[in-house]
Amino acid sequence: MTTKAASAAGYITDVAYIPGFYPHMAPAALSYVAALNRVVPPAAVSGFRYLELGCGLGRSFTTLAAANPGGEFIGVDVNPEHVASIDRDIAAGKLANARAITSDFAGLPADIGRFEFIALHGVFSWVSDDVRRDILAIARQRLAPGGLLLVSYNSMPGWAHLQPIRGILRQYAQLRQGDSVQKIRDALAYLVFIRDRHARYFDDNPKAAAYVDGLLKQDIRYLAHEYLNEHWTSFYFSEVAGMFGGAGLSFVGSLPVFTNFWDLCVRPEFQELFRTTSDRLVTEAHKDFCANTAFRWDIYAKEPRLMASPVDRLELVDDLHFHVARPGITLPHAVNLGVVTSTIQGPLYERLLALLGGPSRRLSEVVAAPELQGTPAADVIRAVDAGVAMGIFELANSPLEPAPSAFAGGVSLPSAFNRAILVSDALGGRPVALASEKTGSGHTLGDLDAAVLHELFEGGRGGLVERVESRLVATGRSIQQEGKPVVDAEARRQLITAACDAFITSSLPQLVRLGIVTAT
Repeated sequence: MTTKAASAAGYITDVAYIPGFYPHMAPAALSYVAALNRVVPPAAVSGFRYLELGCGLGRSFTTLAAANPGGEFIGVDVNPEHVASIDRDIAAGKLANARAITSDFAGLPADIGRFEFIALHGVFSWVSDDVRRDILAIARQRLAPGGLLLVSYNSMPGWAHLQPIRGILRQYAQLRQGDSVQKIRDALAYLVFIRDRHARYFDDNPKAAAYVDGLLKQDIRYLAHEYLNEHWTSFYFSEVAGMFGGAGLSFVGSLPVFTNFWDLCVRPEFQELFRTTSDRLVTEAHKDFCANTAFRWDIYAKEPRLMASPVDRLELVDDLHFHVARPGITLPHAVNLGVVTSTIQGPLYERLLALLGGPSRRLSEVVAAPELQGTPAADVIRAVDAGVAMGIFELANSPLEPAPSAFAGGVSLPSAFNRAILVSDALGGRPVALASEKTGSGHTLGDLDAAVLHELFEGGRGGLVERVESRLVATGRSIQQEGKPVVDAEARRQLITAACDAFITSSLPQLVRLGIVTAT
């Protein structure tokens, strides 16, 4: 499809999309959610094929390709500028297992084959009904039996009180001149104007009024694609489940992981409703209303192979490794995931926290640990899953050793992709994701931390603060404190020194653990 044709179909093509990495798209994340919901995920140990539809600038699928060298990754996007950018990243990162295709979804190569994983993020709510039918045809024809598909979309009822904002932005933008960036700037200014002068809609919807402030902090390119696209739709879960069900796919679960636990998503007064509802599709619809869900990441399977009980995971799905998410976690551990505050505590979790604070372990190894003898396997599995859902445990593709307590030597970056990303993205104003083969995913640094890492790699520790400061000056970046730029030279030097020390002390050992950084 040409750029002109894409524009006619309602896409925004005069402004490139923003790069971004989304960890929910990792094959390991999809496989874990499937196993959590008693569905056997694809056997990916010996290799797999992964297709991303509407990959944008491709930062998710290239990062995942670097993190999973045994997989084959294909990204498809209609915008040739996006694909050209991806091709440059693939070449710079020496990714022999990744390629990008310029195509609409109806024109995929006939010999593209089948895939164990298909993902589409930021696509389903922003395309026409015809394109959605193309997506469903791909799901039906290109997802391998037992394969998993991830789809994200704007959902109801969370968008109910916000849809008028999208409407007025698009309507006003159509009256303005210039490219999409200028149009969205003008439309935002108008939105602020009527909000600040107490248009009745905003007075009656205070959360919508506050939402405008959030829009003003977003990247203007994101806003152009999000709000000016002709085909913008929010769906009820049942509508999307019906569409993929018609394509022969079954709902498996969702991301983030906590959304698979209704007691982490709804207040106690609603929980009896869930105890008496056995139909998962009905439960999901109830949950969306109780949580006022505005965005979903849903996973579907083709011809899913079901497990009879959670304990079956010990034999059928035991290739993931679990470890404590970060140092310093103590119990009781309370977290609010948007609606309800939940707490993890008790002897079982104390033992798990101590056990997984060392080397990572497979689920079967956790269950068999002497510290947990006498505890039913199903209870251990449920506790590990709850720990993952609440952020005290994480998963990896391969064994992880504990992070070193200190790291005094030089650093090496074994991945050509990570080296290229640091060159292109450090101090770029956005988070930087680096690939880890140990986890099969990407791990995000702030762009200043990325610059510190790059300088450590290039020049070692001697003169580190001075080199980082020079780099900040050269790129026009300021160091801020309490939201204001620091102009005093001595104060700025102190803040940069503190940032470098904090990175070396806290972040660097974790990067070593993940295999992103090695000692020299």
